[in-house]
Amino acid sequence: MSQLYLTSSRFRSYIPDWIVVICLIFVFFQVVEHWEPFHRQFYINDPRLLHPFATVQRVTDNELYVYSTLIPGVSIIITSLFIAPTNVDKLHLIQLSLLGLLFSVSSVSVLTDILKCWIGNPRPDFIQRCGPDPQTPVNTLVDISVCTSPLGAMYLSDGLKSTPSGHSSMAFGGLLYLSLWFIGQLRIFKREKHRMGLILVATLPVVFAAYIALSRTQDYRHHFFDVAFGSLLGIVFAWFTYWKYFGQLTSASQERTETN
Repeated sequence: MSQLYLTSSRFRSYIPDWIVVICLIFVFFQVVEHWEPFHRQFYINDPRLLHPFATVQRVTDNELYVYSTLIPGVSIIITSLFIAPTNVDKLHLIQLSLLGLLFSVSSVSVLTDILKCWIGNPRPDFIQRCGPDPQTPVNTLVDISVCTSPLGAMYLSDGLKSTPSGHSSMAFGGLLYLSLWFIGQLRIFKREKHRMGLILVATLPVVFAAYIALSRTQDYRHHFFDVAFGSLLGIVFAWFTYWKYFGQLTSASQERTETN
């Protein structure tokens, strides 16, 4: 059955989309993550940049990948096995849904990293990352040439990548997509029974995305504007991606009932 699906035009029509997603993932991990940000000037006595450097974060980078991508992916696979009518439909729904999830997360992450490097905004904990030379004057704009980098050059460079928040954009890019997927594929707006329970289930991923975003201000990794900006990017990409592959939330997915 799987071989029949893999050789069908229904599967092959999305191969270009998979190529784009693979390229985006490669660009994210191998290119833009390593870009050097714009070296914006700063005041060493700027109170917005004097927060402590958190050695333990509420949500680490690796945990973010699990929460924003792995858990939504597993949830989609398990749910698809129950709601799609035939084995071929199950395979197609899983493929299309995972494609949308990965496209949303990877594309918003690449854009976020590009914006981080273009903007070059210092993080709230930047002065501790910088470790300015004791002779550095206060109330005077300086650049990173005054920094002794006590935490290392990597942390200094990363300290200029505050805007927008990557945790926020990736969290909403993946978890809001999961919420939209639940709403659309379970046809929550069309149900009469168990509607409130399903709405609660569909809302939980968004609540968790909001927690991840706000945790970045609690760890002093981002300013509130960074979190709002990143969250907005994630919302836009998640909504656009779901619409791209499944259409309106209130309409039945034609992809699920399409035959080869």
